[in-house]
Amino acid sequence: MSRAPIQVYSFGPAWGIPVPTCSPFGLKLVTWLRMVDLPSTMHVENNPAKGPKNKCPWIVVDGQTIGDSELIMSRLRAEATVDLNAGLSAEQKAIALCVRRMLDEHYHQVWEHQLFIDDGGWEQGKIFFNQIPAPANILVRTLVRRDLRKQLYARGVGRHSNAEIIQMGIDDLDAVDALLGDRDFLFGDAPSEIDATVFAFLSLTYYVPCPSPLWTHMRSLTRLTAYCDRMLDRYFKDQSAA
Repeated sequence: MSRAPIQVYSFGPAWGIPVPTCSPFGLKLVTWLRMVDLPSTMHVENNPAKGPKNKCPWIVVDGQTIGDSELIMSRLRAEATVDLNAGLSAEQKAIALCVRRMLDEHYHQVWEHQLFIDDGGWEQGKIFFNQIPAPANILVRTLVRRDLRKQLYARGVGRHSNAEIIQMGIDDLDAVDALLGDRDFLFGDAPSEIDATVFAFLSLTYYVPCPSPLWTHMRSLTRLTAYCDRMLDRYFKDQSAA
């Protein structure tokens, strides 16, 4: 007997992107669910305070509400029909963990800064808040940007110059490009669990419009753009064709 779809709550897509959410962590989760063939229903929820961790995404499954993409995946792995990491060596699993930490903890800060704090990126970033009815959207985006600026300063990346932040992001992208090489997926011809994370962060740089030089650099890395299109075609063909 098949299980009921897992109810996923995350930010909306915005900007006409060909994936169901503009949250890197939400997209990581939704991609992973598709990779392991677990049915899910995506709900747009732009207020992370409604979730148990006060952030997106979260799920409701079997009457339980769970927050944080990694904790959600840990809870659901036993139900997955596929072990995405079955063929990986201990070294590859260690590399995957390092890549995930780099993207989750560092590149994510750079991405947020370029889209929501840098004045050039903000012209596109504030479009996200158009999902909220006017005039409340103006107040919300002002408060969110103020709070995000404080968070990024406290976490470290926001203390640097814009040029330094861009270079940090370029270094992250170049590292992923070097690891991917000419392979279809990070560790070979078949995707593994880390590809959900890599796709989430790369695609939301590739597909989201932003004038940042970091975005320009991402689009110049043809192996990474081809990788995003490959993952999109494999797991979100229904979305991209809509």
